[in-house]
Amino acid sequence: MHSLIPAAHVLLSSDASCKRALIAEMVDYLPAMDVDVVLNVIMAREQLGSTGIGHGVAIPHGRLQALKVPVLAFARHARGVDFDAIDDAPVHMIILLLVPDNDDRAHLELLAKLARSLQRKAFRDALMSADSALEVSNLFSEESMGSL
Repeated sequence: MHSLIPAAHVLLSSDASCKRALIAEMVDYLPAMDVDVVLNVIMAREQLGSTGIGHGVAIPHGRLQALKVPVLAFARHARGVDFDAIDDAPVHMIILLLVPDNDDRAHLELLAKLARSLQRKAFRDALMSADSALEVSNLFSEESMGSL
């Protein structure tokens, strides 16, 4: 079963105090990523408008020249972080999406697929109640994203 987010890229219980610290914490779960480069790309995108899409979810995203394929990570934050979300609610689930600089189509398709799945309450509930990184990873498989 192929998952968009490998278990090694899942952070189940962040206690970061702000959006920037949370993203930096997530980058630590990604192999061979420069935290400063990723933070600059993501925070520049956040300046254009929050990636907090409501329902306690944010999908910070950006493009990196060094990437050959998209890279995703997931973090869960029990208390919630201020992400300037469109509904002004704290964000509890964060999906970090990094894509190759020259791949507009993959970027938009992944964003749309994630947003559609995360709009469904059953999918969000399953992510919040998952007991392991593997369980979260399995939820981001093609089969699960289409059914929950």
